[in-house]
Amino acid sequence: MRELGLRFASSALLASALTATAPTLAQTVELRTKTISFLKTQVYPLDGMYLVLKDANVRNSPATKGRRVGRRSRGERVHVVGRAKGPWLAIRGGDGKDVGFIYRSTLMPVIDGALETTIEGRLPVSTARQCRYELRFEGKTPAEGQAFEFADYGIKWTCEIAGQQVTFYTPMFLTEGPYRGTSKRDHQITIDIIDLSDNIENVLSTHTLWDRDKAVVRFDSVTVKKFAGKPKVPETSAGTLSEALQAAVRIAASTWNDALWTAIADRQAKLPN
Repeated sequence: MRELGLRFASSALLASALTATAPTLAQTVELRTKTISFLKTQVYPLDGMYLVLKDANVRNSPATKGRRVGRRSRGERVHVVGRAKGPWLAIRGGDGKDVGFIYRSTLMPVIDGALETTIEGRLPVSTARQCRYELRFEGKTPAEGQAFEFADYGIKWTCEIAGQQVTFYTPMFLTEGPYRGTSKRDHQITIDIIDLSDNIENVLSTHTLWDRDKAVVRFDSVTVKKFAGKPKVPETSAGTLSEALQAAVRIAASTWNDALWTAIADRQAKLPN
């Protein structure tokens, strides 16, 4: 459940994004890459969509003394294509034309979590368990106290467990903004297994973190220790949304232990035919 699963910080950390100016590790690596020309200024390539956190000026050079060439309002989304030295990002318009520079701390990196098609996959969970899954996008919901939304998904699992075919469903969500409310491009992906018992605390939430700058998804934590062990797949590379969601599925399934699979099979056996 989302109340159990969401582990990003409160709006106080979101506010810290408005004043943070120190470069991240990814930005430090970025400084070693080849620059590109943007409005007669050399910038380091950086491609992504960003959310405007508060009204901000757009300038023709990366400096507060630069001529103002526009303004972006809180809630707008802008396409960032580069980073200048200092706390400035280069933005490009929807028509493909270079627009100007905007102060980095007024922006938050976001991603569109919508999927146009269903993702299908197969997982060899163990020699005794084989699973197929279908992952569908179900919509978006607001993240309370945050500037971004959740992207919601549903996963249909069909598994062979010790010769028995079991079908079950799990909700899944992605934080479209940074899960800690900072300027780093990392997102939480959580899969919930519910109805394991009448106790709400037995909802199993498996959390993974997608670092878009490093193009990797890593295991983070689980909420019910008795249903999980050390992940057999602790991390895997993922450069796109589809890859990240599939990576989260693989990592989560590799974390679930025999007790969890037994509980799922037992629950299936109790359902009416």
